[in-house]
Formats: sequence, C-alpha cells, structure tokens
Amino acid sequence: MSARTHKHTRNQTRFLASAAKLKNAAPLHPAIARVSNLIRRRDYQAAAELLRSAGRDPLVRNTLGVCLLRFGHVEEALAVFRQFVLTPGSVTERADVSNACKRNFAMALLMKGSPSGALDVITETREPDHPMAVRIREAVKSWEKSLSWLRRIDWKLNRIEPPRCQVPIDFEPGEFEFEVETDTVQRQFDKPSDNSLELAV
Repeated sequence: MSARTHKHTRNQTRFLASAAKLKNAAPLHPAIARVSNLIRRRDYQAAAELLRSAGRDPLVRNTLGVCLLRFGHVEEALAVFRQFVLTPGSVTERADVSNACKRNFAMALLMKGSPSGALDVITETREPDHPMAVRIREAVKSWEKSLSWLRRIDWKLNRIEPPRCQVPIDFEPGEFEFEVETDTVQRQFDKPSDNSLELAV
C-alpha cells in the first residue's frame, strides 16, 4: 500500500469515526449550540455574555462557569458553581450534579485561593485518577513547595492557607460536558494575578 493510499484510508477512518460520534451524540442545549462557535474560537468572554441569561439548566450553568474561569472572572464563576453544585443553604454537594461540575467547582475554589476546599471537593468525587483531579492535586503539590517552612507546616498540619493565597496553574481550567474541538492555536495560562488570568499564545 502506498503512503498516499494509507493516508487516505486513515483520513477516511477518522471521518467515519467522527460521523458516528456525531450521529450518536445527544442534541446540544439550544443555548450551548448558540455559543459553540465562540467556545471553539476560545472567545469565552463573548460566550459568557450570552450564557448569563440563558437559564438555570445545569449544563448551561456549568458551561458559563467554565467560560468565566477561562477569561479570569473567578469570583463570578465560583458564585455560579455554588448556586447549583451545593444544596441550598448548606455546604453539601448535591448528589444529582455530575462529577465534572464538582471538579469545576474545585477548580474555582483553587483559583480563588482555597486549595483546601478544592482538595475536599476532589476527594468527594471519588474519581482520584481523573485527569483534571490529578492536575488540581499536582498544582497544589507544586504550590506547597513554594511555601516557607513555617507556612508549609501550618498547611500540612492544619490545612491553613497563607493570606492572599494564589496557586499557579499551567493548564486551561475547567471542563465542558460536551465535546469541543477548539482552534489549533494552543494557549497556556500564566500565573494568576489579582484573581485575573492572562492568556499567552
């Protein structure tokens, strides 16, 4: 088989797999469908503007929260996740909320400066090997190494975070609950500053 024929066969297989996936995929919520192109282009701010008034469906609220995290509105994202991940009037997580939403809640807590809260939520999901759970724990471990010995002991023994705690992350935060094929340009997050994140190409 020639290299050209092999490449054609490989592309055809990939196309058929994608077509099968699309055929079996559940239809997107109308609000998600409206912002899908914005998310694909990584225009998370514009997507969030449309999703803010798109209703209370958990899929919509999760997507809004992820978009807010990705363009640096951490406080608002945390408020969004608290509204539907936690049982009203308590700090208990709802049993009917997906682990993806709970991991996003943990991510918001981490970015807000509460690694202890993030780790507690990740533990509750009982999916320690999920890639996002692993990334969150690794980010906390790296942050631990940057602490002074006194702060580190206080953290290890008492789970007390230093004032104005910031845990640097080197990955794009949050996970959507639907498949997203983003543009090929990959971006990385710099260290957060004043609860805002800058995207670097």
